[in-house]
Formats: sequence, C-alpha cells, structure tokens
Amino acid sequence: LDLGGCWNLLSRPLYKDCRAEPCDCSVKTYTSHMSVGSGINPATFIMEKRTSATEYHIEASTSALDNNQSDKLSNRHVKQANVQSVALADAIAKDQPNYKSLSQFKLYAMMALCVLNGVMNGYDGSVMSAINAMDPFQDRFKIGTTGELNGAVFSIYTVGNIVGSLACGYFMDRWGRRTCMFSGASSIIIGSVLQASSYQLPQFFVGRFIVGVGTPMCATSAPVFLVEMAYPTWRGLAGGLYNVLGWYIGANLAAWTCYGTNFIPNDWAWRIPYIVQLTPATIVVSVVWLLPESPRWLWSQGQKERATAILTKYHGNGNPNSALVKLELDEIQDSLAAELELKNGHWNYKALVNNRPNLYRMWLIMLVAVMAMFIGGSVISYYLFSYVVGNILGNTTNFLIVMVEGVGIKDSSRQLLINGLNTVTSFIAGIFGSFFVDKVGRRPLFLWGTLLTGLVYIPINVLAARAEQFDKDGGTIPTAQSYAFIAMVFTYGIFWSFCWTPLQALYPAEILNNVIRAKGMGVKGFISGVASFINTYGTSVALKHIGWKTYTIFLVLHFIHLGLMYMYCVETKERTLEELEDIFNDPKPVKRSLQKTRVVIDDGLGVKVKDNA
Repeated sequence: LDLGGCWNLLSRPLYKDCRAEPCDCSVKTYTSHMSVGSGINPATFIMEKRTSATEYHIEASTSALDNNQSDKLSNRHVKQANVQSVALADAIAKDQPNYKSLSQFKLYAMMALCVLNGVMNGYDGSVMSAINAMDPFQDRFKIGTTGELNGAVFSIYTVGNIVGSLACGYFMDRWGRRTCMFSGASSIIIGSVLQASSYQLPQFFVGRFIVGVGTPMCATSAPVFLVEMAYPTWRGLAGGLYNVLGWYIGANLAAWTCYGTNFIPNDWAWRIPYIVQLTPATIVVSVVWLLPESPRWLWSQGQKERATAILTKYHGNGNPNSALVKLELDEIQDSLAAELELKNGHWNYKALVNNRPNLYRMWLIMLVAVMAMFIGGSVISYYLFSYVVGNILGNTTNFLIVMVEGVGIKDSSRQLLINGLNTVTSFIAGIFGSFFVDKVGRRPLFLWGTLLTGLVYIPINVLAARAEQFDKDGGTIPTAQSYAFIAMVFTYGIFWSFCWTPLQALYPAEILNNVIRAKGMGVKGFISGVASFINTYGTSVALKHIGWKTYTIFLVLHFIHLGLMYMYCVETKERTLEELEDIFNDPKPVKRSLQKTRVVIDDGLGVKVKDNA
C-alpha cells in the first residue's frame, strides 16, 4: 500500500487489511489494493484526520469492484449507529462475535468464579453483625453489644481490610491476578477456621484480622481480572452483575444462615456460620488455577506469546486474524510502554499521581469510594438492619424501629421479614440496573442515582424529624407516617441498587490504566475502608447527639456529590480499556468521553464513518 510516506499502517477503518494512522497532513486521497471477499480490487478512500488516532472520516468507492463482490456487499446487514469508539465498532462488525460459542461460555464461567470472590466480601461484611447478637457468642466471649471491647472486635476487621487493600496491589503486580485471588481466599479459610474453633478471645481476634486481610484481596483482584478478561461488548454487564450478585448473595447467605442457627442453644449457633464461610473460599482456592492469567498482566511481564494466545482463544474464538484481537494487542502494546519504568518498583505508588491523567483518575476513585460511604445509602441499610436485629434481642432504642412498630409490626419475625424484603427488592433492582450499564452508560447511572436518592432523602429527613419528636413526647406515630417512612427506605434501596451498586467495583477498575490498575484498586480499597470506618463510628455518634439532623448532613452531601460527579465523571462505555487513555489525556476529559461518531456498520466488513454525532 503506497501512501507516499504520509500514512503508517496502524488502525483499521473499514476493510480487511486497510490500516492507517494520520501524519501532519489533514486530508489524503489515495488508491490502494485490498482484499474484499476473495479477490483483489482497487478502491479509493478519502481520510480526514480527526481528534485521535482512532477517528477518521472514511468514504469508499466500490465502483471498481466486480459485480459479484458488489452484490455481496449490498446483501449484507447494514445499519447506522452513534458509537463512542470507531475502532472497536469496526472490529466487532468484522468479527461478528457469537455469544453462544464455547469460548464465550468459558468467559461466562470465569465471571462466575469472580462473583464468588464478591460473595465472600458480602458474607464477611455481614456475618459479624448477626453473630454479635447471639446469646451463645456473648456467653462465650462476653464482648457486649457496645463498648471498647466490642468496638475492638469489629475494628480489627477494618484494620485487616486496610492492610489487605495495600498488599493486594503488590500481589497483583508481582504475581498476577490469580495469585492474589488465591492468597485472599486462603487467608479467609485460615481466618474462618480460627474463628470457628475459638474458645478464647485472642484466637478469635487473630482470625478476624486474617479474614479482614483476605477479603479485600479477593474483592479487589476479582474485578480487575474481570474487566481485563471480559469481552468488551459486555464488560459493563459483567462488572455490574459481579458486584450485585456477589454482595447480595453473600449478605443474604450470612443473614439467613445466622437466622437459622440462632435457634441452636449452644456455641454451634455462631460456629456454623463461620464454617459456611469456608464454602466460597474453598471453591475459589480449588478452581482459580484453572483460569488463564490476565493477558494484560502477562504482556506486562514480557509473556507476549501467552497473552496473544489467551486473547485469540477467548476474544477471537480461536481466530488468529480476529480484528478485535489485533486491535487489543496493538493498544496493550502502546499502553504498557510505561511499564518499563516500573519493572522493579512493585511497591512504588508514585505512578498513581505522577501526571495529570493519573491524578484525574485517582480523583474519580476518591469520589466513588468516599461518597459511596458518605451519601447515606450505607447508613440507612446498616442501621435499619442493626436495629431490626437489636429489636429481636430487646435492646433497640432508635426511632427507625419505632416506625416499624407504628404500623402494627411489633413481633421480631415480621420486622426481620421487612428487612429481608428490603434486601430482596434492592437485589432485584441491582440485577436490572446491571443490564443498563452498557446500554445507558456509567455517567447517566451515577448522576441519576445520586439525584434520585438525594430527592428521597428529603422526605426521609422530614419523617425522621417527626418520628423523633413523637418519640420524645411519648406520643404515637401516625400509621400513615410509619408506612411512608418504610416506603422511602425501600425506594432509596431500589434507586441506589439500580444505579450505584453495579458500578462500584466496575468503574474504578475501568478508569485505571494497565500500569496502575492493581495499585489503584488497592488504594481504592484502602480509601473505602477508612471512609467506612469513619462513617460507621461518626454516624453512630452523630445519631446519638444530633438525632435526625444526621440525615440532613447526608442530604447536603448528596447534592455536593451530584455537582462533583457532573463536572468530573467520564463515560467509559463502548471502548476498550486502552482506548480510555485518549479520554484522560484530553484537556477536557468529560467532553471527550461524550463525543460520538455516526457510522454505517456493515457486518463482516467494518464501519463507514459518516460524521460526528
């Protein structure tokens, strides 16, 4: 292909074997010989340089094609669409992936194993609250339901989370994603055995710390592996389902296991839940080595042949000429060029903040991690659950349970049922929301989720204030008001789970590039752990001293967060992981991420760019 030195062979705009990158010339017309179908025919192209190496204005003349080839082109399925990435749309159109193929089903199985890591996170995060409410547990260790000793038992898990979050970045960069999942699951097994077999508090204390270390190692490495292995067109769905299924299955498994064992009048009431905790961890330890390693990590370690083979097998369905595989390999090669600088620096975290694009990424990580804890969703769900369990044991003193009792629901089993139904409706909403991640996009879900939950917080504030006043005056809360409060709690859970829950693990893993993804996700876990620690204890103190006004603070934070997300949240859908580099390198990342290009998609041949959408 002779272009007079003005174009290099790099990207694939339209037809097989046509690859070009612009030089300083803005427009170049040339004639080339390319394979279309089975013959060699001349075709004339006009390319106009766009804002990045992956966007061109392409027009093709097929007048020189023979009649058979022209008929073949005219009979193919053609449609128009607005796309975020021309290069990815072109590769998908050429490959025409079969989502029912064996390679795709193997990818689905890998995603299922990732979900088990999320199940451990959901289980670990919920089981202790229920066990702490059991009489046999309190009789054995006498830690009480409040006080310094109780706080220490709960806090040591958070300390373990912080340690594990910092360690997992090193583990993933040094030994790979699978090793980190294996190490985290092994830690959970060891810690669970220590807790289940404890007769003395120090042993239980150590076991809880070890589980705390292992949980973020699993919960961080699994979404990293997932986004790096998932097929680009359903990466958002997979990432959303990972967090929704993992957390809610784990949390429900813990809650209902403890509900069942609570009727056992001896130590087995709290030992059995820790034995059950071994199940997902044991499966991960047993199966994780059957998974391929992340091709992006392999490439960073110089194992390019293995990386190519894995991408060819799972993303190209075994086709070495797959357009998608070629696109991904080219982009991985470019994006990992900086890895040479960090080859001997697995503990070097300077790369997270050593340039403007990475600083922007870490700012988004902080927004997602911190504000997810501080805009109130965790407060409502955590305290509602805590007070329902507390009421079962007869030690409830908060107006949330007064609301439940205000509608005539006074027995503990029905109160627990309300909490269970709230979890189920949120779970269903999260599943539905996951299917909108790739269709609607990440940015709209974040913005609408924050806005809607903020609006729900307004009646929650009003109803909470009135309930507290009724409680102080010794009056009876009107039944309608109690029903309204419960309805708002359910509504909040639905909005939050639909919009935010699918994105909390997916979005941070996407926006971090290949060089800093492992360390960045580790720091994200660290930030979340610290924020959770502050939120849990700070909210408890605030509720005690200022009551319902605590929820006003969260209401204000909602709209502050909404403004920040509107200004800084970039869209990541319909792009390969490496193509996101163009967004963060742009002076205006949000505007760049929202740009679309109008294309004509011709299945089997590629795309024709019409204009910017």
